[in-house]
Amino acid sequence: MEGTNLWLLSCGAEAANWQNLLCSDRGRQRLNELHQEFDYVLIDAPPLSQSNAATMLGSATDGAVLVIKANSSRREVARKAMEDFKSANVPLLGAVLNQRTFPIPTKIYKRL
Repeated sequence: MEGTNLWLLSCGAEAANWQNLLCSDRGRQRLNELHQEFDYVLIDAPPLSQSNAATMLGSATDGAVLVIKANSSRREVARKAMEDFKSANVPLLGAVLNQRTFPIPTKIYKRL
């Protein structure tokens, strides 16, 4: 599509040694190439409760954004994630609360 400025790079199939690939010189070199080619590189990593990939990837990036699922993520888990990023020297750039339902009354919604 002409004029498209959004690109998606799929990770492909999961490799048995994915952690070694992330920390390898080749993996870091590929991330550097992406940083040189694009203004922003966003990496979607698995939850910290399931894997340490986010902290591993975070050490090769400018920082991390913590995504918190509304009505599901516990405060203690979010704090632990923040501590994990801090101990890995990964700057926490912010947080996003997703899947939040907040119904707006029709009268107010029409004014927006």
